[in-house]
Amino acid sequence: MKKALLLTAILSLSAVIVACSPSIEEEKKKTIDEVKEIFQDQPKNTNEEIDELSFRLPFNTSIEEEDQHNIVLEKGNDPFVLFHHRNTEAGNESVYHMTTATEESWLVNETFTEDGRFGYVLVRQVEEEKYELVTGADYVKLTTVSSLGDLSKKAKWMMETARSVEWQDK
Repeated sequence: MKKALLLTAILSLSAVIVACSPSIEEEKKKTIDEVKEIFQDQPKNTNEEIDELSFRLPFNTSIEEEDQHNIVLEKGNDPFVLFHHRNTEAGNESVYHMTTATEESWLVNETFTEDGRFGYVLVRQVEEEKYELVTGADYVKLTTVSSLGDLSKKAKWMMETARSVEWQDK
């Protein structure tokens, strides 16, 4: 009797957890909506400067490495790559086009334009429970791998960071 009761409790709890988990469709919509809102909003004030870039580094985020076009960030235990390459001759959509030029199919491939600015969010599944997440604004993109439940949360601050980048012409 105790085993049957325990089994029933475990199955009930599992059903509740599954029912409360976001679906890919819900998370895609939430991610797109939040990224678009951040893109259209005013950029956050910068608080970090590396070479010719100033940008907003979120709380509890550290810079782990940097080279000519990449800055590796870490938030929690998750790595994020901030790629920057200002090629005004190619246009502000050039980083997006380089990223989407592969044969890979994207679950989300949403672009935004506002006042001459260009932004985007990309999501594709890379493992059973893992998704590549890319947000970008003009000549900057941030990339990471995320679980489904963290997509919109990560995408939000990633777009805030990408949107905040200012180029310091030296």
